[in-house]
Amino acid sequence: MDWNIPIPPAQKEADILPAICENNDPLISLKQYAPQFEVYPAYHIQGLEGATADCLIRKAVADKLLQAAKLLPPTLRFVVLDGYRPIRVQQALYDRFKTQLLAQGFVEGEELYTELHRFVARPTHDPAKPPRHLTGGAIDLTIAGPDGWVDMGTAFDDFSPRACTRYFESNELTDESDRQAQANRRLLYAVMTSVGFTNYADEWWHFDYGNQAWAAQTGQACAMYGGV
Repeated sequence: MDWNIPIPPAQKEADILPAICENNDPLISLKQYAPQFEVYPAYHIQGLEGATADCLIRKAVADKLLQAAKLLPPTLRFVVLDGYRPIRVQQALYDRFKTQLLAQGFVEGEELYTELHRFVARPTHDPAKPPRHLTGGAIDLTIAGPDGWVDMGTAFDDFSPRACTRYFESNELTDESDRQAQANRRLLYAVMTSVGFTNYADEWWHFDYGNQAWAAQTGQACAMYGGV
């Protein structure tokens, strides 16, 4: 099947999040779940405080991911970078990115927090609106082939306009590397959304299933997953 089809415009992020109807789907270890996945726990490897040497996600999310993996060409595989993220890790990531923005010249105020919250959710303990990764229903991933990770146009956690999923759909492609990155993003987006995931428009690597962001985009009355 030809998965190299344009990525459609993103839906507007919901102002009011759906309610949570927790279904108690367990968190599972991707390292133990399926050999089709390469697990690369990025934040543990970076030494972020509290990050573990595994990626955990809800069981139904793992099942969906396995369905998507089976749609990839035989020479390709998923590389899972992050899944469930405890508040401690969310806080460390939030603080790190805020420090980076301050170093770039942002000052305390609305502009700084608007940019910060585009890429890193506030590490709130509010059970009515948990960060996406705290639910176990969010996953960050890329694709690898025989020669390593494929070119997606940016690195993971490159918080710049180029990280937006549709960047290569919305800008003129000037060279072959851009065209290849476009095709690779299209493949990742297509196989993930075809099995029921939704994508966060500012991050080509981020997909949701079962949490409030997913419920809002798919018109569900309730999310299946709250904070763990």
